[in-house]
Amino acid sequence: MIRRFAAGTVLAVGLVISLTGCLGDTGNKVDEAGKNLKLTAAQVLGKAAEETGTVDSFKADFTMQISGSSDGNLTASGAMRYRTKPDLAYGMRFDQMTAAGKSMNGTEYLLVDRAMYMKIPMLTELGGSAAKPWLKISLDELGQKSGLNLDEMLKQSKQMDPVQNTKMLTASKDVREVGKETVDGVETTHYTGTYRMEDAIAKLPADQQEALRKSYADAGMDSMSFDLWVDGKQLPRKLAMKSQQATSGTMNITMTYRDYGKPVEVTAPPASQTTDFAEMMKNFGGAGGGAGLPGA
Repeated sequence: MIRRFAAGTVLAVGLVISLTGCLGDTGNKVDEAGKNLKLTAAQVLGKAAEETGTVDSFKADFTMQISGSSDGNLTASGAMRYRTKPDLAYGMRFDQMTAAGKSMNGTEYLLVDRAMYMKIPMLTELGGSAAKPWLKISLDELGQKSGLNLDEMLKQSKQMDPVQNTKMLTASKDVREVGKETVDGVETTHYTGTYRMEDAIAKLPADQQEALRKSYADAGMDSMSFDLWVDGKQLPRKLAMKSQQATSGTMNITMTYRDYGKPVEVTAPPASQTTDFAEMMKNFGGAGGGAGLPGA
């Protein structure tokens, strides 16, 4: 049960993160002299990617629903905060989370100082040292044990702001303007459209394509529909995504962005409240088990 829950949670977190973006410039070609001309819907998507690429921090609220999966339905809502300067750090908090009818409120993830911290209430059921609320996973140690190039992963994570998906949206061949709407008190323009996943991935840098292609293929997603709300500065204020097909079930994710460029604080939990993942796995392995980290 714990293994299944952990896998499902990691997938959910990964999808939320991958759907929030990477820095980039799609190169809006509207001449400065024509800046007062009305942009086409496709040009707005390019401008949104360009403008958001200048931002190094943001906060967001999110909701997520995955239905029809083999492990049952999953619903979640929460908030995240993210920064690239002075160092890469982010926090994601699930205020409400239900999987297969079981509530798991209070789940939280932090990335700071090259370590991932996970607060999963289910871990307290294990007893012993695992009763501490936070689990720490050293990315350096995980990289050594698993053979994963975590520096490359972190490099890609530095591009995780609301632009990767905006850039992927530029693959849409049917994007259109819906109209003017207010999001959290901010006037925005609403756009809607669809895109094929393969076309969208092709919009990204070559060194990012393979990993994303595998990730989406594993999830069984080959197309997406979307709604995007952008403000007067061409910054995304809200993004709603819906998978057209997925082996893990139908997926809906909505992100509402705020506080672009404002300071973001992310601090590690105190050591007294933290269990080291590698030590916990050694304990599970017993005196002769040597379980270690995944991939050991």
